[in-house]
Amino acid sequence: MNIFYRSGYSLAEIVIVVAILAILTSIALPNYLSSGKISAKNVCINNLKQIDGAVERWALDNNILTGTVLSSGQEDEIYSYIDGGKPKCPSGGEYTICAVGSNPQARCGRENDEGHKLP
Repeated sequence: MNIFYRSGYSLAEIVIVVAILAILTSIALPNYLSSGKISAKNVCINNLKQIDGAVERWALDNNILTGTVLSSGQEDEIYSYIDGGKPKCPSGGEYTICAVGSNPQARCGRENDEGHKLP
């Protein structure tokens, strides 16, 4: 007499596994999505620090007084102090340089939207 045993998973076991996967996904996915924004913000802040340092070095090298508003030609000179030239905001913001010695000296266009600003 042949007895056939059915091997496999019951419907209840499959439902439990799918439920566990759904719970884990609902926990992990928001953290994963927000990590991209956080890292883009951190890259932008580091770029702003580089620009600030370049402004300081440029101002010292050229004896520029505090409060001097820069022209576009002067901004190009400042970006030559940064390896690779003018940095780019990972979120598409545009960097602008304010007056020498102001706080902050550099700003990002995403400053108000996503918090891309120096602390």
